[in-house]
Amino acid sequence: MKEYEQFMEQHPDVKAWLKDRPENTKRIFARELRTFCDELAISPEEWRDLDKFKARDLAWKFISTKTASNPSVASTVMAALKSFYRNKNGEALPFDSTRGGKHALHVGLSTRGINEHIPNKTEAYQLIDMASSLRDKAILHFLFQTGVRVNVIQHLKLRDVADQLDKEVIALKVTGDLDHKLRSRDIPFYYTFLNGEGAETLKRYIALAHKQLKKDAPLFSTSGHEAISQSYVLRIVKNCCRKAGLNPETIWTHSIRKSFRKVVRQSDIDDDSKEQFMGHVLKGSRQAYFDGKDVEAMQKEYQRCNFSREIPKSEVSKLRQQLETEQSKTAMYEARLNSLETQFEATRKMLKELLDQKA
Repeated sequence: MKEYEQFMEQHPDVKAWLKDRPENTKRIFARELRTFCDELAISPEEWRDLDKFKARDLAWKFISTKTASNPSVASTVMAALKSFYRNKNGEALPFDSTRGGKHALHVGLSTRGINEHIPNKTEAYQLIDMASSLRDKAILHFLFQTGVRVNVIQHLKLRDVADQLDKEVIALKVTGDLDHKLRSRDIPFYYTFLNGEGAETLKRYIALAHKQLKKDAPLFSTSGHEAISQSYVLRIVKNCCRKAGLNPETIWTHSIRKSFRKVVRQSDIDDDSKEQFMGHVLKGSRQAYFDGKDVEAMQKEYQRCNFSREIPKSEVSKLRQQLETEQSKTAMYEARLNSLETQFEATRKMLKELLDQKA
């Protein structure tokens, strides 16, 4: 058993807090919470039972020692401690972490953020076309056309889409059970959709991989019928990048979500709908006035976002030339037909006259 797993077993509250989170999150959050508790000689349960201001001050005492040397680590520690404390009764640690606040962290862009390449629509389809299996192609379509975070792929069950396989547009209600990040963001759910080529690919994959239609089965699974892991999805993305001639060092699974965002941002739908499709909290009072349950209205907004393939200009020119050629042929055939009809009518009249003369 790994150290972070032992720590979770020793502290049931920590285990309950992390049990449904991705493995990487479990490892990092458990490690940071354990380091914090060891340094302050306090158990996780004792710290969480403290008054929120006292708990915050102890947390900041620990976090502030890391802000200068490694602000990104300090940010991770703060996220872990805030999440664990809040898990008890929903009360947040009162950090003043806004810009210029007492507990603000100044985290610069990582090398990954600087070097990241966000695929445009054409490049996204290049990645999809390089998938080595129907399952992988369905996964990449799903990531690109729904914009969900990669942990949703791991948590999806067949039942989440099974009753919509006869529809052109598949609506997906993303809850905290599917996207664990929503649990810390006061978002009970949001809707996104899948249509066109993405929906058809998913239907073909389900027909092939889910012949028994066990609704509790993972939607995307391994050959051993286990839910596909986030690390495996990353491997799919990297492999497809290499095959498509894109740099795999600059594209991650989250880059595909940003590709979705790029398409949505270029549409003419309202800003609230754009943020809703991303699973983001709307600022200020806008959240209270946004009807997140009107699935039909949101579907119409989604369909105004163009996720269809773009036809290259060279291909358009080629098709236009082919069309003009066919139109010329059609005009020529029509002219020949008219000529034959005229000749036929003249021959018919001549035969009639001959027959009349003989009579």
